[in-house]
Amino acid sequence: MSFKPKIAVIRQLALGDVILTTPIVKQIYADYSGVCDIDVITLKPEAYKYNPMVSQVRLASEPMNFIGTYDKIINLDLAYEKYPKVHILEAYALYSHGSLERIHDKKIDLYSSPEDHASALKLINEQIQGEYLVIHMRRDTWPSRNLKPEVWKSIIDQILMQTTLKIVQVGSESEIAFDHDPRIINLLGALNLAELREIIASSKLFFGIDSGTLHVASSTNTPIICLFTSAHHSLRMPLERSPGAVFLPIAPRIGCYGCQSSFAPPITGVVCPMGDPFSPPCRDLFDLDDISKTIRAVLG
Repeated sequence: MSFKPKIAVIRQLALGDVILTTPIVKQIYADYSGVCDIDVITLKPEAYKYNPMVSQVRLASEPMNFIGTYDKIINLDLAYEKYPKVHILEAYALYSHGSLERIHDKKIDLYSSPEDHASALKLINEQIQGEYLVIHMRRDTWPSRNLKPEVWKSIIDQILMQTTLKIVQVGSESEIAFDHDPRIINLLGALNLAELREIIASSKLFFGIDSGTLHVASSTNTPIICLFTSAHHSLRMPLERSPGAVFLPIAPRIGCYGCQSSFAPPITGVVCPMGDPFSPPCRDLFDLDDISKTIRAVLG
């Protein structure tokens, strides 16, 4: 009788961290030539919606009385938090396969349904109506990643001045958006994860800050410009996108850039030692000239 192992991959949070587990699941599936049942246990099930390599997605909030039914369990909770000096995917690979070299395809995979594709196309045709870029202006729990609204407005104004593109703002309803120019379109809270991917995939550029939306963009071939602060871009950058897919990081002009890897693990948050922990200086030290030059490098 042939053996079909049942495997659980666990990563509860956050959205970007769950998305970054997709190459691990893809490699596990390849290891068994598809003759396996892989379940993902998470609090962000949207990251695995429509994924053909996953048997089912189970909510980590459910009682775990089913956990004993698995032949193998790969728990990636706190994996990169315990190995802060390596790329997130490498930390995951240490737990799942022993090394990053054993992950043969490191590209992030997100899947869409025909309905998601159609709804995104309808938004592009009816609401956006023209060439556009996508911007995500994060407002979340990590202070170093929360740029002040006035900084984001300066960036928006740079884009308006340098390009003729429309600017599509994405994110949750609680995040930052502007409405001072008719070329600015607000889609905050309007998209599911698959629709967001489709919107980014059809755009001329994704501009954002280190967040889950960056990793959504990394599953596409759209050019990416991304701001980084406490986490160094080398530990978060997309791996093995298609040849020619542009990724340009922008760092703040401060010597302690990427400080996160210097803290004692496990690292589940960063308290800035350079000043007010709720207003770390790195988030205010992006140079608009750097941003302007980078936009020109991508869009001409």
